[in-house]
Amino acid sequence: MKPSKLLQPRYFDAFHCIGSACEDNCCAGWIVHVDKPTYDKYQHCSDREIGPSLRTLVTINERGSTDNDFAKIAFTEAGCSFLSDGLCSIQKRLGEGYLSDMCATYPRVMNKVDEVLQRSLDLSCPEAARVALLDPRPMEFDEQEFLDSSSIRLGHFPGLDDSRLKNSPEPYRFFRDVRRLVIALLQDRSDPIWKRLFRLGYLCEKLDEAGLRNAGRDAIQKYNDGLTDGTLGGLAANCFAHPPAAQLEVALDLIAARIGSDANPRRFLECYREFMSGIQWTSKSTMEEIGGRYAEAHSQHYVPLMSRHEHILENYLVNYAHRALFPFGLPESNQRLYDERVPSPIAAQYMLMIAHYAVTRTLLIGMAGFHKSAFGVDHVIKLIQSCTKTFEHSTTYPGQAIRMLADKAMTTPASLCALIRN
Repeated sequence: MKPSKLLQPRYFDAFHCIGSACEDNCCAGWIVHVDKPTYDKYQHCSDREIGPSLRTLVTINERGSTDNDFAKIAFTEAGCSFLSDGLCSIQKRLGEGYLSDMCATYPRVMNKVDEVLQRSLDLSCPEAARVALLDPRPMEFDEQEFLDSSSIRLGHFPGLDDSRLKNSPEPYRFFRDVRRLVIALLQDRSDPIWKRLFRLGYLCEKLDEAGLRNAGRDAIQKYNDGLTDGTLGGLAANCFAHPPAAQLEVALDLIAARIGSDANPRRFLECYREFMSGIQWTSKSTMEEIGGRYAEAHSQHYVPLMSRHEHILENYLVNYAHRALFPFGLPESNQRLYDERVPSPIAAQYMLMIAHYAVTRTLLIGMAGFHKSAFGVDHVIKLIQSCTKTFEHSTTYPGQAIRMLADKAMTTPASLCALIRN
């Protein structure tokens, strides 16, 4: 069914691909899926120059193919077979209409909730990261009638089905109310990021409890009132600081779970090497030693910059919440996160957000130790972009992260404090 409304961050229309001037390459490092209509178009392409290549270098996925990922483009060591001088030869020769849905829409992300098409940008694109993260003002959203779809290539996009959403258990029926509350909480600049994240975890717990009591609306209203009248201000007292070595050890386990299981993008490996050098991590280092250097890098080099640019991490979290339909998540996402030790899908989505934030922040602290006084916003953007590409685009990492945190009995906001409190 065609969406009736369009919801997107105000920054969305400011994005434009910078093509060959981009410092990364979205045509390398991952599989390029081709939808069935585009595959059929390639098979019947009469262009003498590129038609034969489209028929031989685009192959059907033999196992588990759907209309959305019906085929894939053959890759070389340099990336997509149709990449030429940093540009797409398919688009140059035949026009944008011949791009697959994936190539035509990236880095734009689309989800549908209750007849509303929600759009955002995927921060694995460097230019998208700059557009979404650098504005110091709180991220704003525009909602409008979905009138002319000719300029929006919809293709296939996931979502929460309208009919199922209206008949789903509480608090899922109040998706929009919860979303507004989540974003308001993340943008509450009277508190540092770690306090906002801890309160967000408390909200997730209350939503779970409300679902069991069929009292979603009441829980949302009470929490909203608590934010307004200040009665939730004491919550952070239950979030205890942990020694730097303990915080670092858990974050390193989360990082190792990803980099040891799959190929890693070049830009991420550059950041990772700077991180290791910044905390002087060698085979002879003890956790206490690198923990001390990690704490020093945090106080002397990370805090001076990020205290002035905390909006970057705020925008990252708000964009993440909007793109991932946090805290409910998409059905396929929740299936990958399932672990019997985790109380609910909402709890798992919160754990995953904390894991991504902790990995990003930990690596930034090590990079700050490497660059010292030269540590700047460009390094932050590079790390967030490359982390997004490495961790959030992995189909196996989310489940790994949840299992690892569950193994450490870190399934509640209080226990996850080890990863977020300074």
